[in-house]
Amino acid sequence: MISVADHLSVTIWVALGLLALLMVRGAWRGYRRGPLRQLAGPAAIAVGQTVGWVFGSDLGHTCLQGTAFPWILRGTAGIIILTCAAGLLCYALFWRLGRLPEGQTEAESPVLGAFIGCWTGLLYFLILVGALATIASVYDLFEVPATKRHHWTVELRNDLAGTSLTQDLKSWSPIPERQKVLIKQTRRLMSDPEARKRLMAQTEIRAMAAHPSFFQAWEDKKVRELLNNNDLTGFIDHPKVRAVLADEELQKQAESIDLPAIIERSFKKPLK
Repeated sequence: MISVADHLSVTIWVALGLLALLMVRGAWRGYRRGPLRQLAGPAAIAVGQTVGWVFGSDLGHTCLQGTAFPWILRGTAGIIILTCAAGLLCYALFWRLGRLPEGQTEAESPVLGAFIGCWTGLLYFLILVGALATIASVYDLFEVPATKRHHWTVELRNDLAGTSLTQDLKSWSPIPERQKVLIKQTRRLMSDPEARKRLMAQTEIRAMAAHPSFFQAWEDKKVRELLNNNDLTGFIDHPKVRAVLADEELQKQAESIDLPAIIERSFKKPLK
């Protein structure tokens, strides 16, 4: 009879070993530090994410207004920056509150500290896996279709998703569904010149094309070359395409319409 362990890949065994190491390390550090200092990390993550999620988007749009930074990413940038800042302040506060009194060498409640440290190790492991899955999901969207070799993060993520408990990891992504659909549709448009023509003929897109940044990008020979070569990364990195992404008025107009549905219509060939 084949045991479950026989089906586990080397990657899974390494991940389990890393999890055990982080939990043991966390328990030992919690025993030495005490519960308050060991809680500094989890508390910083919780407070940082809460503050960043509530106030970060508005902060990003306010601070980056008028810059060349892509409008669609300004809210995300604000969330990340504010999350890190609030988290660091919270970490420093808990670290100071957990300081040992002068002359005392042993932490208060070391057993509780070890217990908290054990779960802290599990939390940090989940954060590492989440970061890996996030990077892999981005490469999934931008990699050239039908490529034989994937980025190492994609390969590692796929190995980790090889069990019934972790299989959902392969399809998980923090990228909003609308953005994922638009990126996939852009990929399809790049390989379908006829669909691009039908898209540009639609009323809503013609209205957007009246914006100077959109018109300049669409008429640029290099941009069209990148489109025809199916080079999505080079397309997004082009200065005129980045100007479109940074055009706040244009991006707000794109947000006000059902752009995925409009693009999807362009893939349908007209009835003869």
